[in-house]
Parts: sequence; C-alpha cells; structure tokens
Amino acid sequence: MTNETTGSARPRVGLVLGGGGARGLAHIGVLRVLQRENIQVDCVAGTSMGGLVGALYAADVPLAKVEAEINRLSHVTEQIRLVDVSITAAGLSVRGRRIYNFMADLLGEDLTFADLRLPLAMVSVDLRTGREVVLQGGSVLDAVRATISVPGVFMPTELGDYRLVDGGVLDNVPVDVARSLGAERIIAVDVLPTFSRNLPGVEPVEPGLQLPFAPLYLNEVYHVLMVMIAALTENRLRQFPPDLLIRPQLPQSVTLLSGFNRSADIIAAGEAAMEAALPDIRKLLGEGETDAKETA
Repeated sequence: MTNETTGSARPRVGLVLGGGGARGLAHIGVLRVLQRENIQVDCVAGTSMGGLVGALYAADVPLAKVEAEINRLSHVTEQIRLVDVSITAAGLSVRGRRIYNFMADLLGEDLTFADLRLPLAMVSVDLRTGREVVLQGGSVLDAVRATISVPGVFMPTELGDYRLVDGGVLDNVPVDVARSLGAERIIAVDVLPTFSRNLPGVEPVEPGLQLPFAPLYLNEVYHVLMVMIAALTENRLRQFPPDLLIRPQLPQSVTLLSGFNRSADIIAAGEAAMEAALPDIRKLLGEGETDAKETA
C-alpha cells in the first residue's frame, strides 16, 4: 500500500504512547531511537504523559530542548514552582496554570492541531458522561492539559460541555485511536506495570508501585488503581492489538508522581527498550503483517 504522505510503498506507521506520569519520560528515549534510525512515524496517539510527549513530537520540538527542560525539572525546587495549589470543596488540588504556562513555552500558546507536522490524537475522559473523548482538533495546549489531568491531583479541564480528566482512566494505551488515524502498522509503548504474570498466593513477579512517604492506606488505594488500569489495558490490547508492544524496564521506585529526579535513567530505559526492538521494527516495516510481540 502506498503511503499518501510520502508516496512510498511502505505501510502507514502509527506510534502509541501510553500514560504513566514520570514513567512516561521513557517515551523520550523511544523518540531518540526513532530519530536516530530515521524511522518515520505517520501519526501519533497518546494518553496523559504519552499525549504530552506525543504533542511535542508532532510539533517538531527538538528532543534536545525537551530533555534540557526535563533535566531542569529534575530539581525539586523547580517542580515546586510548577505547583499552584487550590482549595476547593473537594479538597486540595493543582489548578495547573503554571504547568500550562510551562507547556506553552515549549509548544507555543496558539498552536493548533492543524499546525502539527503529523496527525495527533490525545485521549481524555469526560467526568459528566463517563465516556472517552478523543481530542484531535482545536488548541493543542488545551488537549494536553485535559489528557494529563490526573484525578485527585489536577483540577479537571473544562472544555465546552466537557469536564475532562486523564484518559488513562479508560484507555491508557490507545491503539484503537491510532487505527482511527489510519495507521496500518502500530508500535505501542506501555510504561505502567502489568500484573498478568502474577499468580494468587505466589510471590509476585510484578510487585507494583509504591508512593514514597505515603501512608499504607494511600499506597493500597494507589495500588488498586494501578491494578484496575493494568487489567483494563490488557483487555483493550487484546481487543485492539498493536503490531509491536514495547514495555521498558523501569525502576519500581519510579511512579506516576515520583521519580522525575531520575529522568536520565528513565529516558535511557526507553531508549534501551527501543533499541532492543529495532530488529522487530525493521521486520514489521519491511515484511508487512506480523504477530504482535512484546519487548522488554
């Protein structure tokens, strides 16, 4: 099949970047390898941190600039400057205006989806209806803000009739969305734990993530959320399998909310996983249909 964008005979390639907070910095390492190996991507779908990194990639923001900003944010004092806490009826939450301004510095405040160099879609969830919302038009910054609005941490993003939160609630690795963009071969990256290898009553292969300095009850609630997202993700990946699934090996100490100070290690893990997957990617792009594979 001829790619309409390039006129070449290769399949249209979609890149799917999953949500995962600090763990999603591994996507930067994935992009490093794609650029170094001159592997062209034709569309991107992402959720949460995957949506943010996907937006930077689709907007052609230089990776060196992104990494420089991430390195700057590895310092706790810089992270604190991004937090603008608001007291509401629901308790403490982050308004997100400072984070919005930080993203505007990288992307440009007036950037629209029409300005991007390749098609991009980000996933969010509407709290009013409980339904998934795919964002692929209008303001890129508003869409990024919506897809990263982690419930209980950030205030929901109000867009028209929608009250939007992090898309990982329903679709953390949105392969189906990449298919809707016309992707014929899909490379997906999942940075959250999967518990499918664990057996009841046996020492777990994947022990899950723990929030540092959090009380036991909060860690248990957090773990339950991770278990639910993992199960939903596995189910959706069975329903909409990618052609290649990459799961970087990330430290257990890196969670959704902690680990930004280890950005170099996280990025390196994504790079290593992508490098290990290169033979499968070459085969995928050169020989057409292949079975979905998982690379650690």
